[in-house]
Amino acid sequence: MSAANKKQRNPRKRTVNSQKRRLPNNQKQESAHEGPDTFPMHYAGPLRRLYAFVIDLGLLMMVIFTIAPVSGGSMFSTQAAVPDILFFFGYFVVPTTIWGRTPGKWVAGIVVVDSDGRTPGPAAIPREMIGKFISYISAALGIAWIVFDPKRQGWHDKIAGTYVVDNPYSGGPQFIRDFLKLGEKSEGRTTRADSQPEEK
Repeated sequence: MSAANKKQRNPRKRTVNSQKRRLPNNQKQESAHEGPDTFPMHYAGPLRRLYAFVIDLGLLMMVIFTIAPVSGGSMFSTQAAVPDILFFFGYFVVPTTIWGRTPGKWVAGIVVVDSDGRTPGPAAIPREMIGKFISYISAALGIAWIVFDPKRQGWHDKIAGTYVVDNPYSGGPQFIRDFLKLGEKSEGRTTRADSQPEEK
C-alpha cells in the first residue's frame, strides 16, 4: 500500500513542481513587457529634450574632469583624438542604437524611435554622427528647429528619420522619486496597516 500511495503522490508532486517552474516564466514574460517593442508616438517637448541634454552634459563633464588629470594626456587632449571619438561614440551612439536613449534621456523619460515607434537601430549612427554635426555647425539652427517643427524633429532627426517621444515606462519624475527614496509610500502603507486594527 505504501508503494501505491507513493505512485499516486508522485504525479501530484510533479504538477506542483511544474506550476512552480512556470511562475518564473510568467514573471519573465511580464518583465519582458516592461520594455516594449514599440513606444507611443507622443512627441517629447523641447524642455524635456533640453533636460536630457543637460544631464548628459553634466555626466560628461564629470567624467572628463575626473579622467583627464590622471590620464597623462591619453584621454581628452589634443593628442588623443581617436580615444576621445571612441568614448563619445560609446556614450551617444551605442546606447541610442540599442536602447534608443542615452543616460540623460533615460532619466528624462524620453526615447529615440523610428517611424514605427521602435528603437532606431543602425539609424542612430547617421543621426548622432552626421545629423548632429550638421545641426550644431549651422549655428544650432538644426537644434532650434525642434521648437517649430510639429513633430518636434531636429535636422538630425529628419536626416535619420527618427523621432523623440515620451517613454512612459521609465524615467521622468517617477524615476527621481524612486532614486531619492523619499519613503512616502512606505509611511502611507504603515499608517493604513496601523489604522485598520484600531477601527476593528
